[in-house]
Amino acid sequence: VSTATCFTTTIHPRRVATATTTASGIISSQRRNDDLKLAPLSSRSASSLSASPIDNDGWESEEFVRSNLVRFLSTKYPEFFENILSQDDAVLEVLQENESVTVFCPKDLSSTVDAKQLQQIKDPRNLETVQKMAAYHVVADEAYPKTTLFREDWTVPKTEAGKPALSLKGVKTMGGNVAVGRSKSGGVLFGLIGAKEDGGVVIGPDAKIVQSFVVGKTSIVHEMDGLVIPQILWRYMDQLRLPGL
Repeated sequence: VSTATCFTTTIHPRRVATATTTASGIISSQRRNDDLKLAPLSSRSASSLSASPIDNDGWESEEFVRSNLVRFLSTKYPEFFENILSQDDAVLEVLQENESVTVFCPKDLSSTVDAKQLQQIKDPRNLETVQKMAAYHVVADEAYPKTTLFREDWTVPKTEAGKPALSLKGVKTMGGNVAVGRSKSGGVLFGLIGAKEDGGVVIGPDAKIVQSFVVGKTSIVHEMDGLVIPQILWRYMDQLRLPGL
């Protein structure tokens, strides 16, 4: 296997600065910064990066070595990883050490949120809320494939729209429960009135799975078209900001 120059995954300074307030925080941050000095994917053998489908509905998947979960996330979703996932020590520890993890990652953070929301995410004064955001995107101890999230329950009555109910109503993330439900389309006022189920599945308020990856043998990363957090989290942004600043 050829070797290549290592790169260092960026950890936003606001998290490191917060950790320096206690001796244990300093140790934790230094340890993680050392752990995150990772070799680029190109240094891996070609065979370990081969694509392989894991179900029969056309879901594309790609296998990576288990220890490369953080590398995969920081390489494929750098903006989301740097600005959200890496801001929480507990989330980082799970991504590096747990055997079976589910991660929901927006494809492109900048296009998922508006300019004001992106600025809020990057503001150090909103660190606690951002850490909560990170926690809502990670299931610490179970890998949920798309087939499980989309499984229908034909033993119960259908929904009002005549669609089969979903077997799984939600998943327990590190931040709390995240709903799994039917997507809706149509209606007026951005779908708030008169929208009807269209047969799709959403995670959280309205995020759909774009594609999914198996990382190693036991972890799964779902690429989403949005965040899976409760919308009420945005209300906690800028709570420490002085008026006019």
